[in-house]
Amino acid sequence: MRRVLSHAAVVAIGALLLTGCGGSSGDKPPAAPATTAEAAASSEEPPAEEPPASLPPGAQPGLDDYDGDGRKDPTCSTQDFGAGLVLRIPCEIHNAHDPENDTRLVKDSLYRLPGPDVDLTGVSGSVLEARDPSGGHVYIVAFNSDALFATGSADVGSPETLDNTVLVINKHYPNGAVQVRGHTDATGSAQANQTLSQRRAETVRAYLTAHGVTATSVTAVGLGSTQPLVEEKNPDGSASTAGRAFNRRVELVIRLPK
Repeated sequence: MRRVLSHAAVVAIGALLLTGCGGSSGDKPPAAPATTAEAAASSEEPPAEEPPASLPPGAQPGLDDYDGDGRKDPTCSTQDFGAGLVLRIPCEIHNAHDPENDTRLVKDSLYRLPGPDVDLTGVSGSVLEARDPSGGHVYIVAFNSDALFATGSADVGSPETLDNTVLVINKHYPNGAVQVRGHTDATGSAQANQTLSQRRAETVRAYLTAHGVTATSVTAVGLGSTQPLVEEKNPDGSASTAGRAFNRRVELVIRLPK
C-alpha cells in the first residue's frame, strides 16, 4: 500500500536538502558577514596624487632654482634695462642682493636680482644672475668705477680691479659675449654723463681685450645716469653720498652660449 507523506514531513525533508545536511568534510562553511570596519576599508580608494602647483597668471615655467628648494622658480615678467639688456624677472625673487651702505634700491632695480656665490677677491662688486627672454644665461658683474677712475676721468688709475675681473670671467664665464656698460651718478648734465660713461666703457673694453679675456666679443656702451641702482637722496631729501657712489659703476653683461 502506497504511503503518503504528510505536509510536515515534506517541509522537513526540504529544509535538510537546502542546508546541505550530510555534506562532505571538504565543504567550506559560509563566510561570516564582514564587519563595518572591514567593509569601509574595502570601499576606500587609494589617495589621488597631489596635482602640481599651478603657475601664477601669465607666468612662464622656471629654468633655475634660486632658493634651493628643489623646484625651479617661474618668471612672471620681463624688464628692459637699456642697451638691449632684457631679462626675465622671477615671480618671487629669492637670494636678492641687499642695498649697501644704508642705500635704498630704486623701484625695479637691477640689483634686486639674485646672484651666484662667486669668489670676487680683488673686485669690489657683485655678480647678478638672470635669463634673457629666450632662456639664455646672463651674468652681470658690477663693480664701482671709483675703484678704477678718478672723478671725471676715463683713465684707469688702478688696474688691479680689471686684472682680477679678467680672472673671474675666464674662470667662471669663458667664451661668452661681453657688453661693457658704463654708468654715472645723476650730478652734472645728461650729455656730460653720457659722454663720460661711454668713454669709461670703451676704456674697460679695450683693457679686457688687451689682457686676455676669453670672450667671443666685447662691446661697450654708455648709459649715463639713466639706469640707477639705488636712490641718490636720503628719506629726508638730502643728497645721499653713498647712493651716488654706488650708482657710479661699470657692468659687464656676459651672455653665455646655449
